[in-house]
Amino acid sequence: MRRGSAPGLVSALLLALHGVPSFGQEAPAGAAPPEEDLFAFSAGARFVEKPADADYADMAYTPYALIDETPATETRAEGGKPARYVLELPERTELSAIAFDSAGMGIPEKSVKQVTVELSDSSASTGFVPVLDVALAMDTNDQRFALPGKPVGRFVRLTFLSNHGAENYGLTGFRGYGRKLTDTARIDDVSGTYGGASGWGTVRLKQESSRVVGCFDYRSGLIAAGVEGRLLKGEMIEHESDGSVARRSLALFAFVPGNSALFVLSRGSESNPDFGYDAYWSAQKRSSAIGDCPPIEGWGGKAAAASQLGAALQAGGRARLDGVNLDFNAATIQPVSLPLLDQVAQLLRTQPDWTVTLEGHTDAIGSAAFNRDLSARRAAAVRSYLVGRGIGEARLSAAGFGFDRPVASNATQGGRAQNRRVEIARQ
Repeated sequence: MRRGSAPGLVSALLLALHGVPSFGQEAPAGAAPPEEDLFAFSAGARFVEKPADADYADMAYTPYALIDETPATETRAEGGKPARYVLELPERTELSAIAFDSAGMGIPEKSVKQVTVELSDSSASTGFVPVLDVALAMDTNDQRFALPGKPVGRFVRLTFLSNHGAENYGLTGFRGYGRKLTDTARIDDVSGTYGGASGWGTVRLKQESSRVVGCFDYRSGLIAAGVEGRLLKGEMIEHESDGSVARRSLALFAFVPGNSALFVLSRGSESNPDFGYDAYWSAQKRSSAIGDCPPIEGWGGKAAAASQLGAALQAGGRARLDGVNLDFNAATIQPVSLPLLDQVAQLLRTQPDWTVTLEGHTDAIGSAAFNRDLSARRAAAVRSYLVGRGIGEARLSAAGFGFDRPVASNATQGGRAQNRRVEIARQ
């Protein structure tokens, strides 16, 4: 469902420019990146089981509040009986520590007290072994526990057994640390028609290599995103009745195996980036047919991404190139991104009067000098590719801005992922 509301709950969400096709961290030699939270939604984790009374769509208490990287949001479940959640990790993982947050809730006594964590390396329903059984303090963040033996698995079962006295359980964060043992998580072609629950109506997606474009009924919405690991990262744009932009949101899109369902967490650009997501969306897949998206010219052809980018550049003079992925700590464009850049080249051939700047942006890991250099080299790599595809050098410039122009909080790995990007801007 779309848009639960939470009093005081506003936003932060979350490689194109600064990384590999995943939401992993990156840093210059000698500079350690922040420790990655492997349970985060932005790391590709997703729930496959929750208590019956814990509503995904209620943004005030959604289970995703546990993994949205902010202690400003909380999940809630009925007390007096065990409340169980199962989290699927994107990769087989060795866990070294688990941490919990419970501060900041309006009723501190809701804080979960006795909690167990189990890990399975086989499935979401079998093979679980205990890895942690602890009592948590009330109204306290960053309660961290080392795991002896560093257990390995992909499915994490979290069970609330008691709290500090209130009617319901409450917890604001559930984090896991360690290392990924595999790097295989990907999504299949997500093209198709999805039925949105409670708000955004029919959703149509079309995947063209590393780029996904689409539309949804609510406010004549548009989707522009790039494939990164098992997620999409990009934008959702809603419109007023006169066609003007009503709301622009940064979003992460996750799919269940087989793409039978779609889950999205988004943050409006007007929202405070230091808080959690402000909208949750879900949809069930109805068909592999993409249907029609009238706002995107050429929807049924092979260059819908170029059409959407062209419209954005025509209207606003700027667009994110989510789906342009480069190698870790390098300026090498990954082959999966080349079809998208071929579309950009074709778009520029159809607009011979346009001159554009390729802009590189990074997160705030490492020094300003390192990030400015890296972003400049990556923007230059994109420019060089387009020149090689026949676009005149005089029409293209490249600039690296490092971390000077963030669009999300650098305090979370999801926000840093949104900040790592290539943009194209008309001069």
